[in-house]
Amino acid sequence: MRRLSLLTTLAAALMMSGCITEQAVLRDAESAAEPIRSGPKDPVVKNITNFAPALRCMDRALMMYGIRDLVVISEDIADQTKKVSAGTKDMLISAVSDMTRSSRAIRLMAFGNDSVNFNSFMAQAEDKSLYRLRPQFGIRGSISQFDENIAKSTAGAGIAWNPFGSLGKASSASVSILGLDLAMVSADLTIIPGVTSNNTVAIVRSSSGTEAEAGYNKFGINFQMNMALSDGMSQALRNLVDLAAIELFGKLTKTPYWSCLGSTAEAPEVKIEIEDWYHSLFADPGSFVAYWQNQLRLRGLYNSEVNGIPDDALRFGVETYREALGLEKNAKIDLALFTAYLNANHYDIAPKVQALLAARQNNAPPQPQTQPIARVQQSAPTPLAAQTPPPAPAGNAPAPLRLDLRAASGSNRFRPGENIVFKVAPSRDAYVYCFMQDEHQTVMRFFPNRFSKDAFVPTRGVSVPKGSEFNINASTNGGQETVACFATERDVFTDLPANIAASDFEPLPVNGLAEVSAAFQRLRGVAAEFPIQLR
Repeated sequence: MRRLSLLTTLAAALMMSGCITEQAVLRDAESAAEPIRSGPKDPVVKNITNFAPALRCMDRALMMYGIRDLVVISEDIADQTKKVSAGTKDMLISAVSDMTRSSRAIRLMAFGNDSVNFNSFMAQAEDKSLYRLRPQFGIRGSISQFDENIAKSTAGAGIAWNPFGSLGKASSASVSILGLDLAMVSADLTIIPGVTSNNTVAIVRSSSGTEAEAGYNKFGINFQMNMALSDGMSQALRNLVDLAAIELFGKLTKTPYWSCLGSTAEAPEVKIEIEDWYHSLFADPGSFVAYWQNQLRLRGLYNSEVNGIPDDALRFGVETYREALGLEKNAKIDLALFTAYLNANHYDIAPKVQALLAARQNNAPPQPQTQPIARVQQSAPTPLAAQTPPPAPAGNAPAPLRLDLRAASGSNRFRPGENIVFKVAPSRDAYVYCFMQDEHQTVMRFFPNRFSKDAFVPTRGVSVPKGSEFNINASTNGGQETVACFATERDVFTDLPANIAASDFEPLPVNGLAEVSAAFQRLRGVAAEFPIQLR
């Protein structure tokens, strides 16, 4: 009996112990799950680097220098050091996206090992439209350098590493160097001379503090950033990628990227860069002349064909712009003009140009301009196409502009899938823009394009496509397709709405050709349509 009582008491104690343990476990589980249910306490923060303002500045600079329809493909950017685990190519994609937000100048195609599944899907879907057009340039490179703890200090005053900067009040600190090398290659995979970026950052770590410091040096300017020790390496790399994007596309397009980094044409490294650009352009007379024809057209001082052949219109434009820049009044295209041109804010120069044109037309001295000059990264861009062109010679008013659009074969009916070449000819020299609406009502621009960037078309007309860069094929399923071209007296690309002035060969966010036509009508453009009919 006593034994039975003891066993009963022991069993009850075990049961009570089990209940208490289960309740405690449930309470602990609920307590642990509460933070997960409530979510993170800190808000999501956008990653903004030291070079975010410079990326926005480059966006405006690309617009000011008329850069558009630039198609670049990026390979995977490997870590050759095997010490930095970060998505370098994704950082580059973000940087380029921020750098072309308004200008839409760059169309970056991402390609690498992560494209295998996408390629397989496209092959199974038998959709090869992605590969109909080859990119003009490619970016390749790697994280090429990581020298860890190349300098150490245990002094209480801190540690310094020139020319990157210093960190003070550290009982123990060390310096590591991280390097990124990127290069631009042409379509045949040859390196484009001078279009490279090789920068390093010095990362200073303090054992007694909770933060690290990174120092970047470009054109003699130091850029400093503070970061947490836990993520310092990746954040330092992101800054390097932003800097590399600015430098690569600035060099490729001959856009003065150094002004977005706080430097000027007087800096020794910048002077060397400008001289290299000038002599590389000068080495090819056709490209040299075409560069100035295109740039002066943007300034409203050249209204003829960009063909690399000097003419009186170019001499007039050079002489006028030299005067607007405060240089000696002549038609010399020398290094002094090139340097002043790259160092100028052309939005601020525009009123001076208009005053000079008005003075020549009225035979009166130009009025001094009192408008304050602001740097390009501080002033809002205004449409350059609205500037006054050089005065036309006296005479009768020209006849209304007309545009002729026809198939080069002379036919207006085609076999399904047949390759079509169009002949476009204005009644007099004009600027022409051509669009195609397919059977799905998708509209895209195919002239001007990345291969034929000049919208100017002389009276003799042009053939589109000019070569084998791309094809225009009739529908294979019997759907209705229409080609429409619009001619204007001046280059109105910068005046078009953003949804129409988008990248070439890219579906436009418009409601058919009617919306495109309405935009050109507002700019006094004339239209010509060609419905593609199937046999």
